[in-house]
Amino acid sequence: MSYKTIIFDLGNVLVNFSHEKMFDQVASLTGIPSESVYELLFEERTGLQYERGLISTEEIYQLIQKRASITFEISELIEAASTIFTPSIEMEPLVKKLKNKGYRLILLSNTFEPHFNYIAENYSFLPLFDHLILSYEFGYAKPEKKIYEEAIKQAKCLSSECFFIDDRLENIRAAEILGIKGHHFRTPSLLMDDLIRCGILS
Repeated sequence: MSYKTIIFDLGNVLVNFSHEKMFDQVASLTGIPSESVYELLFEERTGLQYERGLISTEEIYQLIQKRASITFEISELIEAASTIFTPSIEMEPLVKKLKNKGYRLILLSNTFEPHFNYIAENYSFLPLFDHLILSYEFGYAKPEKKIYEEAIKQAKCLSSECFFIDDRLENIRAAEILGIKGHHFRTPSLLMDDLIRCGILS
């Protein structure tokens, strides 16, 4: 199979991040226990709504402020929630190599707007991508079918000519249903092995 488009996930593929660090930093800022921050964002599904652009940063701020024992500014909340990323040193050179070889590059990410803005300000690889599909802008999130259909549309090739890299197996499986070749990301070296095996790199 000859591949034309490489689709990358963002978090824990191109950059590393820690939800636990986010919970702890928000807890320190607000006085809300970190377990309660987790419950608000994940068990109450507020984070999923935010990720899909259904609620705003201002609304998240108001929700958290109501539960907080400490007063804080929205800018402080954004900083506490966003300074959770660390570089994956091997990945930016790999993206550049794929770009130089002529592959179309797409970023396909479930992300919050402040997280994406933080990465845009602090990392230099985003301009290498031909197209960005961000859940909070698009209104759908992986593993929903519509976000993969958008990726295929923007790939400008057949789904079978797309190679998708993601750290979550459920996201890979959803892509493969539509004919996209998936790589379940664990380490850069295993990814390199698969890219070579598939003839994308030599």
